[in-house]
Amino acid sequence: MLPIVFPENKLEYIPAFITLAIFTIFAWRTVVFFKRHHVKELKKAQLLETDLMSIDAENKDS
Repeated sequence: MLPIVFPENKLEYIPAFITLAIFTIFAWRTVVFFKRHHVKELKKAQLLETDLMSIDAENKDS
């Protein structure tokens, strides 16, 4: 097993935490983007479904 070595100078952690924060923010924004896109696509699908059902109902009546 590899030994775990922590740096003596704690300032070496700062770039790592900045990088972690940047990637965490971008990951969160990506999830929010896909959630919003999913909601928009669901609305489009529901509108398309209602349109198709109304057309199908009109064809059955004829």
